[in-house]
Amino acid sequence: MLSLADIPKRKLFRLKLRVIAIAVGVIAALVMSILVQEEYYYWAFVPVAFIILASLAEFVIADILTEKIYPARTEDLLEKLESRFREYHDRTRETISKTIGAMRACDKSRISGVFHLVVDLYPSISIGDKPERALVQVTNYSGDLGGKRWRFTLATKGLIGRCLRTGRAECVNFSTVEEYRERMVSEFGFLPDEVALHTQEARSYWAEPVFVRDQMVGVIFFFSTEIQVFPLAIEETLMKSSAREIAAFLEGSSII
Repeated sequence: MLSLADIPKRKLFRLKLRVIAIAVGVIAALVMSILVQEEYYYWAFVPVAFIILASLAEFVIADILTEKIYPARTEDLLEKLESRFREYHDRTRETISKTIGAMRACDKSRISGVFHLVVDLYPSISIGDKPERALVQVTNYSGDLGGKRWRFTLATKGLIGRCLRTGRAECVNFSTVEEYRERMVSEFGFLPDEVALHTQEARSYWAEPVFVRDQMVGVIFFFSTEIQVFPLAIEETLMKSSAREIAAFLEGSSII
């Protein structure tokens, strides 16, 4: 049986807007009929205006808001990725966990890792047909911290964005949460409100590029809640091997 959880976010959001618009229209029509029966013809024009606005909201405004928040092309991309990568999700996480297990001179239980895929994102109808380069988190984190799957990060933001722009491994360390918040805004392109939504317990970060046929297709991302873990913890040979393994998964899933 189909549940709300099975309905794509875009369709569910659009459905909620339609229900609200219809409810407003029904209530306004009821109020109008009562006012007409009581011969308050002047005041009856007020609910008529609400009926018109509700109709406009249902057929025009709702579509604009839905496309703004959940662009159809972006939602189609997510559905395609989820379908094709399902078989390789756990294997990719196992590869990341194996890489963490081989790290040295650190508390491995305090390290989390994840994989981000390079995509062309259509974040807003105002941009038209021009996509923005971005990364989408296609696996769950291996570890206790980290965000949920299918989060997008623009190529202009964060350590993974820097890795995408430079095409090489990137590392950064923060001594305190205050330094983290300041540099995430001044150096890594995030707004203060966006920083507040991120995991702030981490102090050391590593981003490793993944290539297929000399084309960068993703980033393996690690962070530790210990200070100054990276780059000392990295075993370079295994890291490169893990990147090649994940690249093979991507080719196997026909995502790239």
